[in-house]
Amino acid sequence: MVGVPKSKRCSFCKSRKTKCDEKWPNCGTCTRAGKICSGPRTDHKFIVNGCHGGVPNDAGDARHTRRLPLESGCTSKVDSISRHHADAVVLATKHLFVDESTHKGRQVAANLSKPLSWNPPDKVTAHLIACLGAAPGTGYDLHILGAFLPLIPRHLGSGHTALSYAVELLLGAWENSRQGLPSELWLDLRAYNRALRSLKATLDDANSEHLTNTLATLCVLQKTEILYDFTRGSNQENHAAGLIAVIKGGGPRQPMEEMALHVTFESIFHMLQEDIRQRRESDFHNPEWMKALHGAVDASGVTPVLKHLYHLWVDATVWPGLARLVSLIRRHPSDTMTAAQLHLRATALANLLRNQDETILAALEDVGAISEVENKNRPDLFPKCYQFADFPTAKLFSTHTLFSILAYRFLQEADQVLCSHRDPYLEAQARKFSKRAWMAYPWLQSQIPLAVDFTGCLVFSYEAGNEEERRFCAAGLTEMDSSRHPPPIGQWVEATIMANAKAYTGRLPFIKTQDSTVEYEGVGCRS
Repeated sequence: MVGVPKSKRCSFCKSRKTKCDEKWPNCGTCTRAGKICSGPRTDHKFIVNGCHGGVPNDAGDARHTRRLPLESGCTSKVDSISRHHADAVVLATKHLFVDESTHKGRQVAANLSKPLSWNPPDKVTAHLIACLGAAPGTGYDLHILGAFLPLIPRHLGSGHTALSYAVELLLGAWENSRQGLPSELWLDLRAYNRALRSLKATLDDANSEHLTNTLATLCVLQKTEILYDFTRGSNQENHAAGLIAVIKGGGPRQPMEEMALHVTFESIFHMLQEDIRQRRESDFHNPEWMKALHGAVDASGVTPVLKHLYHLWVDATVWPGLARLVSLIRRHPSDTMTAAQLHLRATALANLLRNQDETILAALEDVGAISEVENKNRPDLFPKCYQFADFPTAKLFSTHTLFSILAYRFLQEADQVLCSHRDPYLEAQARKFSKRAWMAYPWLQSQIPLAVDFTGCLVFSYEAGNEEERRFCAAGLTEMDSSRHPPPIGQWVEATIMANAKAYTGRLPFIKTQDSTVEYEGVGCRS
């Protein structure tokens, strides 16, 4: 297997099939088009026994044939597949150092003379592993999507399944966006429909053995839609209800595999949002489910940071219930019994978060996993900004920040009824954690476009800001959403930001409409 360099023209010139003047760092074509040039291509086409390998080339309709070549820096990662799929994937490179004077060596040499045979799951597996190693530090690092993604290869099986179709869809959209194609070409609609049809067939099959793969498929499709398909808007993730149903179908007493554990907590934010839109308590916020989820996290082999993050999410299942209590108070402002219940539950959440701040987050700061560095972008707003050791640490920090802001907003709502005033301490605490969200943004900005899951922090921090800080928030939200297609209905202006912040804290209703005036006029939030 020999790697032959491809044309050095940049991705944009290649997608347009035009000659590249190769005047790096920005070629003339990209400069004239106002594009950020990708620079010279470093990937290779692979040749086995004089023939091109099985990776599709870049010619043809981008919507249907784009695939990431196995980059020269990723061959060792592809080689590692053989440890899990030795009977399915023939990777001859790992045998090149066998002594050919032995019988074993002669056998390997004979194998090398045969064309490599890749079945569809093998191709998806190799493609996924190549993509996972292809873009660290560029804003396109797929690891930001969660710890479940590197586990997918062992679940792909021997035939095309809903999961493999979903992964193909995600990787195709990811690659097309990374190569600078027009956003309307990112999603292969035929692959999208194929994945949805296959998912429906899986959901119709009551076989519990498919539980983990079904969860993973739902999670991959959900993340793909949130990242690349904004047709239905931010409040209409179709797969949240499906995830809730599948997890509930497994039951709290069923052991949770590692993949299912990761997928559950990578999707839980959207499941809780669905509960809030439906104005109901979370099904997972009851003693049996919470005990089962905490136990599954403790019994898992995940990293300490992920354990802290997942435990936090289990406790955060109280969020929809708190929002529901606020909505009841808004309808009946003199309901002191509901206000007292809200105060009790929100106080418990605030105390839990305060303890985590003083122990877990403080310990991460002590070891340098969370650090403050000079803010070079907006030192006029805050001279320091946060830097994180990795994605899980950033997710833990931002999730803790988000729920700390929410806890104090819920306490303010209770105090309005119980004390007829807003406690300045609660507002100070809400501002303290809002400032953390702003100080984390410069690091998150470097992870765009895959960091859209972090928009919640900015939305809920907006309320505590002064005029300049609010402009900063709105600009950050617009930038985080800039890669989505089509663009969100309306704009991230004060009306839409506050409508979302209030709706997800029970202060405004959700209305099933695409009419932006429900937000601009402060009567509700589009659903």
